[in-house]
Amino acid sequence: MKKKLPLTLLGTVAMAGSAAAADHISVHHMNFEEYGDKVKAADNIVSFEKNFGLDWTLNGEVGYDSVSGASPAWGPTTPSAGNEDLIERNRRTEAAQAATTEVIRAGYDPYRDAYAIQPFELEDKRKSAAASLTYRDSKRNEWTFGANFSTEEDYESVGTNAQVLFYADSRKNRSYTLGGSVLFDKTLAFQEYSNFRNTQEWEDIFTGSFEAGLSQVFTPNFYTTFTLYSGYRSGYLSNHYLTVLREVDINGDGQIGDDEVFLGQDSRPDTRLSGGLNVQAFYNVNSRIVVRPRYKFFVDDWGVSSHQIGGKMNIKITEWLTLAPGYFWYNQQGSDFYRDPSEKDPTFAASGYATSDLRLGDFTANAYELGLSLKVSSQWRLNALAAYYEQSNGYESRWWVLGATYEY
Repeated sequence: MKKKLPLTLLGTVAMAGSAAAADHISVHHMNFEEYGDKVKAADNIVSFEKNFGLDWTLNGEVGYDSVSGASPAWGPTTPSAGNEDLIERNRRTEAAQAATTEVIRAGYDPYRDAYAIQPFELEDKRKSAAASLTYRDSKRNEWTFGANFSTEEDYESVGTNAQVLFYADSRKNRSYTLGGSVLFDKTLAFQEYSNFRNTQEWEDIFTGSFEAGLSQVFTPNFYTTFTLYSGYRSGYLSNHYLTVLREVDINGDGQIGDDEVFLGQDSRPDTRLSGGLNVQAFYNVNSRIVVRPRYKFFVDDWGVSSHQIGGKMNIKITEWLTLAPGYFWYNQQGSDFYRDPSEKDPTFAASGYATSDLRLGDFTANAYELGLSLKVSSQWRLNALAAYYEQSNGYESRWWVLGATYEY
């Protein structure tokens, strides 16, 4: 399932600060775990960088991920009391399906108190590969082109990307970047309920992104990057693993009774336009301490907006040991069609967009991390990172990364 991709990127980015500029091969393993016996993931990445003279650089990586555990979603809590009870439940569900295509799965007790958020088991594996080639022209401007591919049981992704970095003048105190990427994905999604079962079919997802950046050196010890970014997605953007509760007036009396609440599928718009700003600074306090504060703003046409502020530090303890503590605070305003499943009334209307995905809700979050880089020889470096993340809605997770880099 696609949920693993951000974890993979997170593990890669977490160790990026320790990557060497020389030719090297790196191996990293990340272990991710959500509190409450939910999702567990393991991510393994082998990457390399090879320079051909001063003008060409080739980067590549292959990855293997696994995920298991349980994903929370609405589900029924009352079993059928017998054939007559099951027949009545099916009749009421079919009546609701006649009123809206959003209702799924016959045979569930259509009562308001007959549902609860429950863990539903999941297990999947993902294989991925990516490569990029960078060329530096006579003015040392950089032109990068890349491609990536991943596959898992219910998701496939193929993409390409490009970026150009060019300097404003020969002093190289200011540079500009322009970049973009496209992804052509497919997900094996559940379809509308029919004939007493949910079928699955492959659905297309397109993702396009673009960014423009400015990097400015102010002093020998201080420089900043400013990046404007935008994104566009289209296709099947709902999460077919998640469910919501729908109120359907099946008897037509203009009121919703306690026995007119049905299970529905997560439903989102088929397009999403987003954008924002990212500001990153780098300041050398002295020869041993580097501070990297960052602010990021995000907004989209689903009603989601967020602010992230925080930073990391590199502290050179000795010539062979470096520590990298970090902290980020995050605040998000949820989407227009989100409803918290813990609310007193978490139900939605019979039709329209609806989600109870906590990731699209209102919350604040804190992220803490501590990285370590240990140079054990002139060619070998070991990396480690531990992190903890918590949201105000009760979600918690933790992860750790271990890796080694060999320079040649």
